[in-house]
Amino acid sequence: MNLSFPPYVLNLVQAGHSLLKGTVAPNATHNDPYNTTEYHMHNLFGYSISNATYHALLSVFPGKRPFTVGRSVFAGSGRTTGHWGGDNTSTWGSMFLSISQALTFVTPLSRSMFSKLTDFRFMMSGMPMFGADTCGFSGNTDLDLCSRWMSLSAFFPFYRNHNVKATISQEAYVWSTVAEASRRAIAVRYSLLTYMYTLFYYAYTQGDTVMRALAWEFPNDPSLAGTFSQFMLGPSLLITPVLIPNVETVNGVFPGIGEGTSWFDWYTLQPVIAQPQQNVTLSAPLEHINVHIRGGSILPLQAPGYTTAETRDNPYSLVVALDESGQASGSLYLDDGESLVQNSTKLVQFSYTNNCLSSSIKGSYAAAPPLANVTIAGAIGLPKGMSLTIAGQPCEVGNVALEYDCGVLRVIGLEEFTPNGAWEGEMRLELSY
Repeated sequence: MNLSFPPYVLNLVQAGHSLLKGTVAPNATHNDPYNTTEYHMHNLFGYSISNATYHALLSVFPGKRPFTVGRSVFAGSGRTTGHWGGDNTSTWGSMFLSISQALTFVTPLSRSMFSKLTDFRFMMSGMPMFGADTCGFSGNTDLDLCSRWMSLSAFFPFYRNHNVKATISQEAYVWSTVAEASRRAIAVRYSLLTYMYTLFYYAYTQGDTVMRALAWEFPNDPSLAGTFSQFMLGPSLLITPVLIPNVETVNGVFPGIGEGTSWFDWYTLQPVIAQPQQNVTLSAPLEHINVHIRGGSILPLQAPGYTTAETRDNPYSLVVALDESGQASGSLYLDDGESLVQNSTKLVQFSYTNNCLSSSIKGSYAAAPPLANVTIAGAIGLPKGMSLTIAGQPCEVGNVALEYDCGVLRVIGLEEFTPNGAWEGEMRLELSY
């Protein structure tokens, strides 16, 4: 076998599809007992440097979680590093392909998930912390492309705008439209930090996914196997980006409709009206990305701040998106965010059934921000009254406001009942109709 000119055809610029340019010669041998060739060892370099960096950071900052992102990775690299997709181009095609590329890398499948997906084939890299060079690495981006890409990448686990020196500047502030699109998307991302952090907890402990293909979440619908223009963030959020230029609408499907699944617009909390497998046309002006909440979900949120640290100190809220049977569930994982081995953690499980929202708590980690409000999408109307119990103690709710409009119920003014932290005691919020 000619290692410099392999028998398969590579999509490279070198004449004859040579592997010789820009790297160590593939037929070079290493100083080991087997004279292993560079061809067989090359990708292990990325694994080795991320592993060395991880342990070096541990020695410099004992007990703190190292965080790196590597461009060169190999099987097992997810144990010590995240990954970014490397040199893409400032084209609509590269933005489109970043979704399937991310899904290739972010997929550590749990045993229960794999049992549902025997009809599909995957490359499972098990690296959930992944992102692409947003707005493109090589070539000049433009206002339209960068606006859409900044909005899209806000829902990838790793989010970075990055390009080569020889191209024009593409920071979000270069164009006012890109800046506004970025602000809106980042505000959603930051409000979801606790949700995303919980997804990483389940990825670590159960092998669940962070980003998900629609087909993985709805394996009984074969029409979704070829859907690469949408994706889910965890089990509860559907992201429908614009992937072509000069448009103000986008088409998307809403899986599970007709089979018990409902969807709500993130921004308005209004239900989606669609038929099973219908390709729905959605409004998508340049500064907007469509995000939908899956019915049956409870999302813990925090008001977005300028930084992740500031966001983490802001009050909590809950969004309850009811399914067709009027139920929902969700969870929240908390720790100090930096220790390799935690002194304390907390896992909060939420449930909504029979017009009652309740929480159960496992763990002792203390989070100071209070619970400010609860919003219920798909509510049946304005309740006649409500009762609230925190840590087994009934609360006087005379100052709590109930607001209802177009199927959305808001319970406002809960801060006074959780001054020592939203999740210090189990909660029971019961609505009476």
